[in-house]
Amino acid sequence: MGYKRTDLPPVTDWIEEQRAAGADRVLLPGFYVPWDKDDDPPLVASLSEQARIAADFDATVVLALDAHWLAKRALLLTDTLGAADRPAAVVLAHRADPLSLGGAVAGLRWLSSRVPRLSVLRSDHGAIGAVAFGADHASIGLSTTNRHFATSAMRARRLPGGSSRLFVRQLLDWFRASEVAGWSAAGADITCRLRCCNGASLARFLDDDLDATWHNMVAIADFANFVLDADPDDRGIEFLNECRSATARYGLAGFKGPENPKAQLTGWALS
Repeated sequence: MGYKRTDLPPVTDWIEEQRAAGADRVLLPGFYVPWDKDDDPPLVASLSEQARIAADFDATVVLALDAHWLAKRALLLTDTLGAADRPAAVVLAHRADPLSLGGAVAGLRWLSSRVPRLSVLRSDHGAIGAVAFGADHASIGLSTTNRHFATSAMRARRLPGGSSRLFVRQLLDWFRASEVAGWSAAGADITCRLRCCNGASLARFLDDDLDATWHNMVAIADFANFVLDADPDDRGIEFLNECRSATARYGLAGFKGPENPKAQLTGWALS
């Protein structure tokens, strides 16, 4: 994609390749906007230019944003995207979790409820919240590199150990299989009762020969379906209720699992 500064074909060819492949929405290559707390015009100018190109090709504007724009300048971002008058797809950039920044969850909720034809790409389960509050579309990555964008300067965080990452449905977050196995060894009941696992312990994914992809797909889909199958007017509260129920499971006496929810989940629960 253009925001990664990789070599791409001319825009015309890029667009035609997507149409030939039957894409349900045509995306521009995209551009990246670094954070600058003292300088808004580059964001406005770049987005205006991309909107003109998108109008020529009947395409969607794609912008990768340092997550600070969402956390600190949500109103400006909303006004600028609204003025562009084009479908827009946002990719959030951060070294770890873009929605862990203070204000980022509130910013995404604000943006999703006020910008028409908005998509959130290359995201995690937080994008379900974006759709619940009004966004048109979201894509969720199954690997850490596909759940957000990180520039080389951001020095993306790399957790020690190579165990599988698991989406734990009852806790609404991602954890390493080694962490889950540790909780299980301490007596926690970390099982998955969805069709992918049929009640088996998630600690089994500590075995490198087992692929957790199917579990993660089913667990995320179960969360998404629960929220998005609700009446559109009720999706936001259903999403928040699920987040609040999940936070209540952390630190329970006798649970022996994680003590505290991560920042993103806390942000949703308190929003």
